[in-house]
Amino acid sequence: MSRPLLSSRGGQPTTVKVAVIGAGPAGLSSLKELREVGFDVTVYERRSEVGGIFTFSDDSTVTSATDWTRSQLSKYIFNTIIKVITRDHDNAKWLIHLEGQTDPVPFDKVVFASGSETKSIMPVIEGHDEFEGQFLHGQAYKSPVDFKDKNVVVLGMGNSAADTASELTGYASKVYLSHRRGAKIVPRSNEEGPMDTFFSWNKIRLCFWAEHHVPSLFQLVVNGLIKRRTIKRCDAESDSGSGSDSVEANKGLSRPDSTDDEAEKPVSEWGLEGDGGHVICSDHLVPLVRQGKIRSVRGIRRFTGPRSLELDDGSVLDEIDAVIACTGYRPDFSLLPDLTFTQWGDDVPALPDLFQNIFPPAYADSLACLNYGIVTEGAAPFRELQAMAVAQVWAGRSSLPSREAMERQVGDYQRWLTWRMRVAPATYFGKGRMHPWMEFLHRTAGTGMYEYMGWGWRGWWFWLRERKLCGMIGWGVYSPHMYRLFETGKRSAWAGAREAIIRVNEERERAFPRKRKS
Repeated sequence: MSRPLLSSRGGQPTTVKVAVIGAGPAGLSSLKELREVGFDVTVYERRSEVGGIFTFSDDSTVTSATDWTRSQLSKYIFNTIIKVITRDHDNAKWLIHLEGQTDPVPFDKVVFASGSETKSIMPVIEGHDEFEGQFLHGQAYKSPVDFKDKNVVVLGMGNSAADTASELTGYASKVYLSHRRGAKIVPRSNEEGPMDTFFSWNKIRLCFWAEHHVPSLFQLVVNGLIKRRTIKRCDAESDSGSGSDSVEANKGLSRPDSTDDEAEKPVSEWGLEGDGGHVICSDHLVPLVRQGKIRSVRGIRRFTGPRSLELDDGSVLDEIDAVIACTGYRPDFSLLPDLTFTQWGDDVPALPDLFQNIFPPAYADSLACLNYGIVTEGAAPFRELQAMAVAQVWAGRSSLPSREAMERQVGDYQRWLTWRMRVAPATYFGKGRMHPWMEFLHRTAGTGMYEYMGWGWRGWWFWLRERKLCGMIGWGVYSPHMYRLFETGKRSAWAGAREAIIRVNEERERAFPRKRKS
């Protein structure tokens, strides 16, 4: 008989029972935030361990990190499969139907945190029935060892495609990276510090504001920020000191036919750099292309035989054993039949009707989806921010507008997203309109960030009293500790937040001292 992974209550006791579906970053954050305001919370997880996609799974239908991914997480061994979640309208309850149990488990509220990368998007390529090699999605890729001595084409130009192609070197005989758009490639770290310490609170807010109000200025700002980080030459990272053993073994190697002139080629001449704003983070892709370990080729037009395929430029690749499609995901809402969707055209997918990408207007007081919204800043802090907002709304400390107003916001957002998907096909399903969305989340969660780091009287007062700390928050490390610094009467502040912010900034300064003008 199945039983919940974890059931506990914190804060002021309550009889309101909340089910959290998923024990990844969003689910664990929801557990913490909802317990803090006093709800009785139960977390269900279908895997044997917590951590979501950061925990390895050998199931080809489950998205996960590979054995090469390093992370540190607490673990609870358990498996619970949820078949469906239905609404009991007569009793205003959500019914959780578990595999192996006859009677459903009733809950007052549900947080659906099953992950945004659960349903793989598999490309349809002409002639795929003729291909006798492996044609699989990146979701099913678990280890480069499975492709030893094979010729492999990795399809896509995102972070997963770059990582997969890099992992395969040293195992596969040949590795091709097939793509149509290219990307701006930035290293995870350079002399200025790690990537996540470069984009500070103020820089990101400026980008969000400009994207919303003056898109042309936004493009200039983003291009300027990315230009400082983009790998410009194909040998720029050949001395990188991080990465997998296979990459380490390949460092310093070059193509037999390479010359000093080739080593100085810009990334664009190797077919990697795109003209748009698409950015990926990779330390190894550029040097491995230069070394001949990965060959950058055009997109796949069609399969032409049992082991051959034609590219968009007319060239043909023969003796191909496998094609791994790293072509993205969409969240899976199949467990929620009561959630409604709107279809804006045959050329775009049906979009879930979610206010601020979280609350279905008809059930905003009892259902929250944390698996939909996609942001262009740190994913883990964002999931915690969403969980904070949900906890504050359901605890009655923040309020939502009327159902009619929520439905208007849903329609306005869906029209915008549909337009974005049509003019920029690479737009992520669930991408947010960042400026108004983040303002809503922070004010609803009660972080105080927009008030104390803004231009109002609270912002000026904080700057006058705490200039050094204000500078660290605005221009230093984007540390999630800042979400718990200010007392706002909503989510609880943390007494150690100030010291934590100072510590992480001092650690960064010691590791990457700034170059000062003489």
